[in-house]
Amino acid sequence: MSGEYPYSSEGFFGFGEPGIFRAYGLMHLIPVLIFFAAVVFISRRREQIRNWKHETSFRYGLSFFMFVIEFSYFIWLLYVGDTSGQYLMMSKLPLHLCDLGMICCMYTVITKNQVLFGFNFFVTLFGASLACIIPQTVLSDVSPAYFRYYQFWFEHLVPIFGTVYMMVIHDMRPRYRDLWITSAFLISLLYPSIRLNEAFPGSDYLFLKLDTSLFPADQYIRAAVYTVAIIGIFHLMYLLCRLVTRQETAVSTETVIC
Repeated sequence: MSGEYPYSSEGFFGFGEPGIFRAYGLMHLIPVLIFFAAVVFISRRREQIRNWKHETSFRYGLSFFMFVIEFSYFIWLLYVGDTSGQYLMMSKLPLHLCDLGMICCMYTVITKNQVLFGFNFFVTLFGASLACIIPQTVLSDVSPAYFRYYQFWFEHLVPIFGTVYMMVIHDMRPRYRDLWITSAFLISLLYPSIRLNEAFPGSDYLFLKLDTSLFPADQYIRAAVYTVAIIGIFHLMYLLCRLVTRQETAVSTETVIC
């Protein structure tokens, strides 16, 4: 779908001048600090939350909120578009890492499915966290005066919170097999993503066309590099999680003995 859009690109649902977003300033740090405050809260109140009679309803509400966040983005694209210059909906299919993580997290918090949780652990904690660290790669023309600013932070921080919530409150942890299931799924998406990127201007599925000197420009070579990077990074995440879990178990055992 391309062409003119019914609504203006100005105002709250539009976007401002390129460069209006200031990375590592207040508009960047405040959402991240609110997220960390929420994580500290559930960590300190984990037992109360576990026994809370509305805990299940809260998870369903969290899932619905994620659906609204994701759905609102595509409604916004249909009516306002973005600044890619192409205005092609085929370049905005929910095949990006954060979209996939959001969709999986919607079901994870409801079903407590281990495979979906494993996918979220590796994809969301890596992909969405990276987006929050360097949001300027996406947010260059919005500020707190624009809808896209809030949608971006909710889209990335809420799935991270949902994943951490399931770890803290429901003691879910990734399995080694989840690492390979997630890696295989992402690797299987590389070739279709290359074809989509070639077919539709403005597309950058799996960041295979991201303008960076860190990776080769050729999509096929970059896909091979991504394959090695994905497996390596996921192993590191898994080992760190195992280390933290062992330390938590040791502390719990010492507390019981004392």
